[in-house]
Amino acid sequence: MQVLREVTAVLRVDFVDNAATDARTTLTIWRIGQAGHGLPGPLGFGLRRLHGLLDFVWTRVVIGAELPRSVPAGPGLVLPHAGRGVILFPTAVLGDHVTVYHQVTLGIRGQGRAPRLEDRAYVGAGARVLGPLTLGAGCKVGANAVVVRDVPPGVSVGGIPARALGGPDQPTADR
Repeated sequence: MQVLREVTAVLRVDFVDNAATDARTTLTIWRIGQAGHGLPGPLGFGLRRLHGLLDFVWTRVVIGAELPRSVPAGPGLVLPHAGRGVILFPTAVLGDHVTVYHQVTLGIRGQGRAPRLEDRAYVGAGARVLGPLTLGAGCKVGANAVVVRDVPPGVSVGGIPARALGGPDQPTADR
């Protein structure tokens, strides 16, 4: 039952910034899958079966997303559009308080590893983040950007391929 308490605690944090019912539904299903992933015994088996059914019906058919239960995500994950169209490679890693808009892909190039998003990273709608790379803490990826290189903490990037638009030590185009 400790696992269920942990899932509930993480969902409480997730729900703070996800007021919409569809986003909360997506997060609840994903967190159930994460709790059951690798958990031995009948509880793990039951959680994996429940997640498999709910993931197919809600996440894949209704929302049109691929959110593998193997992807660790810290508390405070924000899915402003309930994760619609989001595709995550199974070995991606999401830190705490990450924001992922709709139609985002976190994938790989060649035989590389999947992207790692550090705490408070923000990925705009339609962005493609193709690893191996790391998005630093507090960085921002603009809508429809294609990121193929590491992004330092606090830096904003945009374009195809993505380039720095500004950050803590860089002026932006409007300054």
